[in-house]
Amino acid sequence: MKQYTIEEQEPQMVNESAAAYNVRTASVFTGYQMQILESIANVKDEHTMQDIRNLIAEYFSNKALDAMDRLCDEGKLSNETVESWHTEHMRTPYIY
Repeated sequence: MKQYTIEEQEPQMVNESAAAYNVRTASVFTGYQMQILESIANVKDEHTMQDIRNLIAEYFSNKALDAMDRLCDEGKLSNETVESWHTEHMRTPYIY
């Protein structure tokens, strides 16, 4: 597996190895995205794929919780604010 560096974070055209994974060659991926694609290229069953999805979801959930904790620690967010979101109406009014 190719190792990517920070310098390779600019979007790049997908190379032949990505085409081997049935990825459209006209798509643009960063080095990090290519690492993920190459990591899961050999997943053969739904159970394994679901485990990977759960790990990724848990990672981003933890990042969101950490950000909310940081905002609470800085006094920019409170439990009352979060509770008020339960009744907040943010739908876009549609005009027909």
